[in-house]
Amino acid sequence: MKKWGCNKCDGLGYRTQPQMTRRRATHVLEICDCVSILCRSCPGDGVAPYLYLDTTAGVIRPCECKTPRDRLARVHELFRNSNIPLKYRYQRLNDFNLQPQYPNPTKSPELETAKRYAQLALTAAFDRARVFIEAQKRLISAPHTVNASDLRGLFFIGPPGTGKSLLAAMILNELILTAELHCRYVKISRDFFQQLRSTFSNDSGTYGRTESVFNDIARQDILVIDDFGIQSDSEWEQRMLYDLIDARYESDLPTIVTSNIDLDSVKNLFKGRIYSRFTEMLHTVEFFQVRDYREDIQKNL
Repeated sequence: MKKWGCNKCDGLGYRTQPQMTRRRATHVLEICDCVSILCRSCPGDGVAPYLYLDTTAGVIRPCECKTPRDRLARVHELFRNSNIPLKYRYQRLNDFNLQPQYPNPTKSPELETAKRYAQLALTAAFDRARVFIEAQKRLISAPHTVNASDLRGLFFIGPPGTGKSLLAAMILNELILTAELHCRYVKISRDFFQQLRSTFSNDSGTYGRTESVFNDIARQDILVIDDFGIQSDSEWEQRMLYDLIDARYESDLPTIVTSNIDLDSVKNLFKGRIYSRFTEMLHTVEFFQVRDYREDIQKNL
C-alpha cells in the first residue's frame, strides 16, 4: 500500500492550488503535503532522482516520494506542450460554475426563467464532459467497460462568453492530470493556421516542415479546436481545416470543438462535408441558453 496520496490530491501525490497574480486569479500545480511529509522523514535528500543508499543492504533504493515526483515532472511536461491558455490551465472540472450570475435587481421573472434555463444547459454540458473524461480514463484501465458512444468527442456551440472554451480546457486539464494523455489546445487562426504558415518562412525554425507540424497537431491523444468557424474563405484554410478534421476522423481520435456560429452555418461549411464528420465524431452540446458572462462582469465593475 502506498504511503502517499490523500483526499487533498485525490491520491495523485500532487494537486492544483489557486494563486493570485497581479492581473488575475490563476492556478499552480505542486506536490502535495502528503508527499512533502515523506521527504522530511525519508533518508533521501529530497532532490532528483530521489534515490538514497540503504547502508544496511548496501543498495540504492528509491525514496517514497519518487513515484509522485517523477509523475509530476511528466505532467508538467505534458502541460508545457499542451498550449492550454494560462488563464484556464490546471483548473479542474469541479471548478466549473453551474450557477451563472444573472444580475436581476428588479426580480424580473423573465431573467429568473433565463437563469434556470442557463443552469440546465451548463449542467448538461458538465455532465457530458464528465462522462467523456471518465470514458477516456476507463479506456486505459478497463477498456471492456467503456460504452463506445461515451468516447465520442464534443461539439460545444453557442454565443461567446458562455464557458465553452473554459470547459474544453478543463477536460484537457483533467486528462493530463489523471491519465497523462497527450493533449493539445489550438485556436483556429492564432495557433493552427499561424503555425502552418510559419513553415513557409525561411526565418522560421519549422521552415519546410509543414507535414510534421500538421501531424504533431493531428495526432494528439485529445485535441481541442477552439473558435471553429472563424476561418476565412480561402481555399488553403478550408483545405487545411478539413484535412485536420478528416485526419482525426480517420484515426478515430477524440476531438473537442468549440464554435460561436449557429448550427445551420456549420452545416453549410465546406458543402456539408465537415458537418457530416461531426455527426459521427461528436456529441453536440448547445450553450445558446447561456448569457455572456464577460458582459455581466463588465456591468458590475
